[in-house]
Amino acid sequence: MALPRLNDKPKYDLVIPSTGQQVRFRPYLVKEEKVLMMAIESKDQAQALNAVVDTLEACIEDSIDKSVLKVFDIEYMFLMIRSKSVGETSTVTVKCKDCEAENELVIPLSDIPVPKARHDGWIRIESDITLKMGYPVWTDMLNMQDEGKSETEQTFAMIAACCNVLESGEERFDLKDEPLSEIENFIDSLSSSQFEKIKDFVQNMPRLEKDVSFDCQGCAAKNEMMLRGLDDFF
Repeated sequence: MALPRLNDKPKYDLVIPSTGQQVRFRPYLVKEEKVLMMAIESKDQAQALNAVVDTLEACIEDSIDKSVLKVFDIEYMFLMIRSKSVGETSTVTVKCKDCEAENELVIPLSDIPVPKARHDGWIRIESDITLKMGYPVWTDMLNMQDEGKSETEQTFAMIAACCNVLESGEERFDLKDEPLSEIENFIDSLSSSQFEKIKDFVQNMPRLEKDVSFDCQGCAAKNEMMLRGLDDFF
């Protein structure tokens, strides 16, 4: 006689931030949690990200195109599934800015706002040249995990991945169809002020974010900081 299968009934809804698609999901089970724990223990960022995406695919009932999911989609969707799987709060450890003592904070996951785009993506480079930027998909983040790349190289690679369309006068270039070397040459030709506009777009892309404040348990100093991205919340 087959053993009973448990926890196949609870179903919940969430909306994918970048697309507005509503999907149903179930909490993740021990089989998915085991894979997640192994990926986290490996300290391999690419493996951990793949494990998160695999968990989303396993738990979401509706059909989704994972190739178009933005980084903030992945973060938010995992947050929602994790909150129904483990609990509605997360305990994080943060260091005091003064004495560096470790402090535990309990974060209600329902208090974390849905990440939203704050920029339409169009950046004016010159009077007749505009650049359309797009937020990176999760596979772009995988490509950033090359251990041989410096932080600067990773930043430039991410910027190149986010460049979508270039309009110059009456010409329009779909940069996804252009060789990476051409995009890199274009970026290298920018002035510092022009490059800062593009860099600012990438550095301020939507993520899971929450401002927190606490009095240090070690020295009583008042701390204020922002938690940003999945790593900060779990």
